[in-house]
Amino acid sequence: SDPPPGWVAPYAPSLTTGKPTTCSTSLPAYPAYLANDGYRGNTNSYWAMDVGGGDPAGWQVDLEEATTKGRVIVVCYYGDKRYYGFTVETSLDEKNWKTVTDRRENKEPSTAQGYTCKFAPHKARYIRVNQTHNSANTGRHLVEVMAYEK
Repeated sequence: SDPPPGWVAPYAPSLTTGKPTTCSTSLPAYPAYLANDGYRGNTNSYWAMDVGGGDPAGWQVDLEEATTKGRVIVVCYYGDKRYYGFTVETSLDEKNWKTVTDRRENKEPSTAQGYTCKFAPHKARYIRVNQTHNSANTGRHLVEVMAYEK
C-alpha cells in the first residue's frame, strides 16, 4: 500500500518503519502512523492520546510477516524531563501476546535515544506498546517505535 500523505524517506529505519499501525485511540492531529515514520528526532511528530486517567494506551504495528526481533526502542515525547511507564508485547497471531518488556514502574526521563528494550530474539509479526503513565499529564505520546533483530 502507499505510505501516508507527507511521508518521506526515514533517517532511522527499522523493521517497523512505514508498516500498518492501529491504536486504542488518537488525537486528530497525532495519528498512529507518526510513531513509526522513521523520525525519532522530531518531537512535533508523534502519536498521542489523552486517557484522562483511564486505561493504558495501546499502540500496535503489523510487520506484515513474522520476523525475528530481539530489541525494541520506544521513543516517548522528550521535550522536558517527563517519563513514561510502559510494556512491550509481541505476537505471531494478534491473539496470543508475550510481554517482552515491563517498565510500568519506569522513572527514567524520556530522551531522543529512547528506552532500549532487549529480550531473547524470537519471531513475531505484531508489536504492541501499552503506555501506563506519563509523569507530566494524562497524555500518552510515542515519537517512534523501532524494532531490530538484535
